[in-house]
Amino acid sequence: MLTIDGLIEKGVATFFPTPMSFFENKNLLSGIKKEILSREVEGIESEVAKNIKHNLTESNFEFLDKDLHIFNDMKAWIYECLKKTINSIQQEKVNYKTSMAGSWYHITKTNGIHEPHYHANCSWCGIYYVQAGDDDNSGDTVFRSPIQSSYIDSGSKYLDIMSNLRIKPRDGMLVLFPSFLTHYQALYKGSEDRIVIGFNICVENLGEN
Repeated sequence: MLTIDGLIEKGVATFFPTPMSFFENKNLLSGIKKEILSREVEGIESEVAKNIKHNLTESNFEFLDKDLHIFNDMKAWIYECLKKTINSIQQEKVNYKTSMAGSWYHITKTNGIHEPHYHANCSWCGIYYVQAGDDDNSGDTVFRSPIQSSYIDSGSKYLDIMSNLRIKPRDGMLVLFPSFLTHYQALYKGSEDRIVIGFNICVENLGEN
């Protein structure tokens, strides 16, 4: 932890960084997609925030809770990715207990959109892209910067450089991000369904390894 003397000696310091991490696993794709399509629902089964979801279907929030080999493999991989992320950020090797606070899938149709939102019941969230769709020019996942400035000039324009981070979906990609980040799916114009799994995770520190 930096002391006041340390800060003065340093001169310039950067605060309020926002970590995100990116991984890829294509070995899960076929099994996960099969389970989703075998359970495909109509409408918003979760009944949560239906007014910000358009032209998409959503499962309940317990999708990955089922005791299936493919789901257990996926959760084990996600937890390992998150542990690597947290240890890298905090520069320590700690044993973490991670648990799902909700998991679901979205199937986005043509002209589907998921408006800006954030998740309040967890510390980390994730998106796994099962099927990105067939239009690379639409439907980006967009993250808004948590740093908002009402006035930008030559002295503060660096704050506006990353006002939005646009992620182009790709099959097998996993994105992990802090729950406070506002994000949304931009308008998707593809004809092939886009399929993603979303989840929330809570983390407990079990001490040093």
